[in-house]
Amino acid sequence: MASKKNPETSTEPSSEASPAKAKAKKKKPADGTRETVESIAIAFVLAFLFKTFQAEAYVIPTGSMAPTLFGRHKEVQCDGCGFKFALGASSEVDQSSGRLDWRITTAYCSNCGKQNNNVADAPVFNGDRILVNKQIDEFKRFDVVVFKNPEQPHVNYIKRLVGLPGETIRIRQGNLWGLSKGEDSWKILRKDDPFIQKDIQLTVYDDNFPAPTLLELGWPERWAASAYGSGNDSVGNWRPVENSWTADANARTYRFDNNASEAEWLRYRNFQPHASTWPRDDQVAPDLPMPQASLITDFCSFNAYDAGYNQGGNARGYWVGDLTINASIELERIEADSELILELVDGPQTFRCVVSLSDGTANLEVVSGDNREATTPMASGKTAMSSTGTYDVTFANVDDRICLWVNNKLIEFDASTEYTGSDVPQPTGNDLAPVGIAIRNATGIASDLLLQRDIYYRNDLIQFDVSDGICVNLAYENNYRRDEVNSQTHNEIENDLDSQLTNPAAWAASYAKESAVQISSFGKYGEYELADDEYLMFGDNSSMSKDSRLFDYEARPMNGIFSHRYAVREKDLIGKALFIFWPHGVPFLNDGKGIPVWYHKTREGKKAEDYPSFRIPFYPNLTRMKKIR
Repeated sequence: MASKKNPETSTEPSSEASPAKAKAKKKKPADGTRETVESIAIAFVLAFLFKTFQAEAYVIPTGSMAPTLFGRHKEVQCDGCGFKFALGASSEVDQSSGRLDWRITTAYCSNCGKQNNNVADAPVFNGDRILVNKQIDEFKRFDVVVFKNPEQPHVNYIKRLVGLPGETIRIRQGNLWGLSKGEDSWKILRKDDPFIQKDIQLTVYDDNFPAPTLLELGWPERWAASAYGSGNDSVGNWRPVENSWTADANARTYRFDNNASEAEWLRYRNFQPHASTWPRDDQVAPDLPMPQASLITDFCSFNAYDAGYNQGGNARGYWVGDLTINASIELERIEADSELILELVDGPQTFRCVVSLSDGTANLEVVSGDNREATTPMASGKTAMSSTGTYDVTFANVDDRICLWVNNKLIEFDASTEYTGSDVPQPTGNDLAPVGIAIRNATGIASDLLLQRDIYYRNDLIQFDVSDGICVNLAYENNYRRDEVNSQTHNEIENDLDSQLTNPAAWAASYAKESAVQISSFGKYGEYELADDEYLMFGDNSSMSKDSRLFDYEARPMNGIFSHRYAVREKDLIGKALFIFWPHGVPFLNDGKGIPVWYHKTREGKKAEDYPSFRIPFYPNLTRMKKIR
């Protein structure tokens, strides 16, 4: 949701005036008063007109659009790995009164799985303040839009526009698929601007923030020199070996010095720790569980508090195959045949980018065959990687499209990098080690390894009363009607998914079962058919967003509105979000907590003496002042 905040506009009289005018003002002070009043009145009129017809400022109250936009939140630095993440805190307060209902005391880090028990006293911040353009001739897919929900016409919502008039939309494998009017084939819906895709990726693992405690106790590093092949210690058909890659565990760098004709690999294995992996503080001789690599999932630390991984529909069970790898590559020596190779696995498909370091040519390939020997050319493009130096590289496989950036420049290819994938998830054992970096006949250093994933749109939050299609939200089941039998089946399958992440074949079978149950029971309700004046809106924080999936039909007829339950009418669109102009102030002094000025109030209206709501001094959070994509 988005709540309004009126922009403040002021005018100041000019300090330059002739002596005669100054003397006249002394003789007739009433004239000066009148001019001041008129100036203020004109300023208010101009501000009102600007607000009404051009732009308006809004405050984001909730986290339904995280990570694009933050509502009320805390910022946590994990005490296990040092990774900083935002934690949604809008549920702490009653949205209508703003009074404190409860306190978040525990958060869970998505980077290392550590349970953080130090967040109760962490400073809390109000949501992002954004500027919204109200003069939009055409709303486009994936615009971030402010609108009025017909259920609550007095409340403004903000979501991402995903469905256009006349389309039918459905969710499959965490992606959005569309069917245009008059067509008979579904197509995956991609972001036309790849930079939108790049901006909304979420962190899977940032190698600059390992977990020292776990590593000292024997937990494996996630990046390791590897060779393809099976063995007792292999992960995703990759076994650890000694090759030309050497790791500096303290500097978090990986040096390569390869003089061979064969490329040698550094591989990511998803040894994701969980809260249960971490030893208790009172353990004298802690013993870690047996490390097992698992599938990458849509778990999000923004939503993970108190009850941890199972809080509010945030079970870890949904595999994400749309991945992005970021790296800084410093090239110290290159030869005529030097190559940098990047690789991403997505179920049965493997995509590779081979960059010739002598001329910067990048060739995209699809890898196949039991021994990874067969390759099918996809496209070629030109990069700046044709000499020694340092390059920031991003390689992505998202929404059935391959993208490559070098120094934040999107590389243009001579053929389409889009492909037709399956809408049925098919993880394989290779997805346990889904990312690789290889080098051939070159010397240098790889660092700042950051693995990210795409937004995963969930279908599991909702079920419907088969008789009339009224939405049921499983996260708030006491407030809605539900089908007990199907809910029980759903919960059992989700538990299976959660326990089978280390076994991709078993996970795929359980997901197929869940998908079949849901589609057979609620298939026609799970497809969002839009009329010629209707749009579909989803939140970026899919697992914790009241968006089109959860809109309720019952309130609309009472307001004389008969649009589709999930739809937003064209007349309800207000504007497009443009810019975060004030994320929040960053307090300093007092160990970064600042000095309390105002405090929360409890439900009873009493001051919460130990929980400040506003602190000084602070400085602007410049890093999050940005264009909204």
